[in-house]
Amino acid sequence: MTSHDVVPYLDALRDHLVRHAVPSPVSVECTTWREPVAVHLHEVGVDGLASALLAWARTLDGVTVTGKRIGNGQSVCLTAVGRMATGVPVHVWGAVRYERAVFPDLPRGVEQDVELATLHGWARREVAA
Repeated sequence: MTSHDVVPYLDALRDHLVRHAVPSPVSVECTTWREPVAVHLHEVGVDGLASALLAWARTLDGVTVTGKRIGNGQSVCLTAVGRMATGVPVHVWGAVRYERAVFPDLPRGVEQDVELATLHGWARREVAA
C-alpha cells in the first residue's frame, strides 16, 4: 500500500453499504486527503433527500448536516458528514431545487448547519404527500 492508496477507503465504504440498508450512491469520489469518501445521492425533492440523509445518519458516528445554496442560487446542497464504523470519514450529499418556503434564511453561497430535527420535518413531507 502506498500513501496514495484509496483501496482501504473503498473497502470501508463497500463494507458499510453491505452492512446497512442505506440509499445507494449514484456516484462516489474517493481521495487520500481531506475528505476521503464522498457519496453523491440522487434523491428527488427535499423530502426524498432528507429521508435518504437520515437513513445514512443513523449508520454514522458524529453526524453533522449542512445546507448551502449553490451555483446561481437555484439549488441547495445538503450534506451529512460522519464516520463509518471503521473511523473513515464520509460526506453524503445531494442537491435539491431551492424553495424559499423551505429555506427562507439560506442566502446564496453561505453554508449553514441543519438540525437533524429539521431533516425529520422535511422527510415527513414525503409521508404527507
